[in-house]
Amino acid sequence: MLKKEEMITLLKNDVVPALGCTEPVCVALCAANAGKMTENKICSIEVEVNAGIYKNGMSAGIPGCDYVGLPYAAALGAYLKNPEKGLELLEDITPEILEQMKELCGMAAVSVKIKEHGQGLYVKCKIKTEADMITSVIRGTHTNLVYLEKNGKIIYEKNQENGQASDNALIEALKQMTIAQIRQVADTASEEELHFLMDGVEMNERLAAYSEDKKVGVGIADTLRSEKGSEVLKNDLLTRIMLKVSSAAESRLDGCPLPTMSSSGAGTKGLVVILPVSEAADALEVSMEKKVRALAIAHLVNRYINAYIGKLSPMCSCVMASSTAASVGIAYLLGGSDEQLGYAVRNMSGTVTGMICDGGKVGCAMKVATGSSAALLCALTAVHDAPLRVSDGICAETPEDCIRHMAQIGNQGMAQTDKEIIHIMEQKK
Repeated sequence: MLKKEEMITLLKNDVVPALGCTEPVCVALCAANAGKMTENKICSIEVEVNAGIYKNGMSAGIPGCDYVGLPYAAALGAYLKNPEKGLELLEDITPEILEQMKELCGMAAVSVKIKEHGQGLYVKCKIKTEADMITSVIRGTHTNLVYLEKNGKIIYEKNQENGQASDNALIEALKQMTIAQIRQVADTASEEELHFLMDGVEMNERLAAYSEDKKVGVGIADTLRSEKGSEVLKNDLLTRIMLKVSSAAESRLDGCPLPTMSSSGAGTKGLVVILPVSEAADALEVSMEKKVRALAIAHLVNRYINAYIGKLSPMCSCVMASSTAASVGIAYLLGGSDEQLGYAVRNMSGTVTGMICDGGKVGCAMKVATGSSAALLCALTAVHDAPLRVSDGICAETPEDCIRHMAQIGNQGMAQTDKEIIHIMEQKK
């Protein structure tokens, strides 16, 4: 079981800013690590990624760039040469770099392929220049550089199985806990110790407000905003949650230049965890101490579920993991007992499991609005002692077994589904 200090360390490592959809940013970061190793003219870039990165990078907007797709992200990273900026490297884009990107991609000099039989997050970037051959590899998490080679000489190699991040031991300890134990350790932390989580609220609230005076995406947030307070959509908590989450997601995935506070390695997951819990806390007028503890619980449950289903699943983990985590956080705000927090997980497992992931794009705003509305519904039914029956479908007695069933469907049951999704997306090219 995590100690309080370990929990805070895990949260600080896991809840970090990101600029742009995390998968294209990850590819750009991998290329930046390689690009920094040369000053010679780049002739070509070869990128190899796992299926999840490939899907999520096909249609997601890139901040500061009018193009979408992993080839453009790779070219940007190679010319930026700023891996020290981490997931915020794209804020350094200049008109000159955009011109270099367009020239290289216009010559069809950047290729992207899927790593066959690969599991887990994986990006390999090979840059050829007039004089150099440089290879970089990110594996396990979006910023985890595990290999760097120049002209046959290994510059850096992370000697850790599967290239997992250094906080792997904390994640493994988290996986051994129950949802009740996660709540227990969060309740030991003071408001001051967890107040840093409010940075994520402020950051994601700014992103949610971005589309109020700017045209983004296809108008999903605009539609909800125009109907808020009408006979169709009242100005209630449910409407406000759906509007904020969809607005932030639509802006972000359309290439908005504002950063996102991520959770479990993904910006959209951060939006889905933070905004519903924060909005519910404000509506219920709870203390700041209870609000930051609810945020901590939600982030930890999000990390817990993602640890079982994997970083990039054939199912929409922004809904399946992050909306479920938000539901637990809302149930906590509503005064739910340990058992009722478990009911929220059970109800979500019987509601949202199976929503496919067909890549990151503005349409994800619809998915996260749906997931967030389910999060509120499942939290309310949970605290009113209305859980789905254990005999229902994949539901189980404990929330931990519900989560394992969700993971089993995503990891084993839907492997062929992922291939078909990618096949359909490729056909559209």
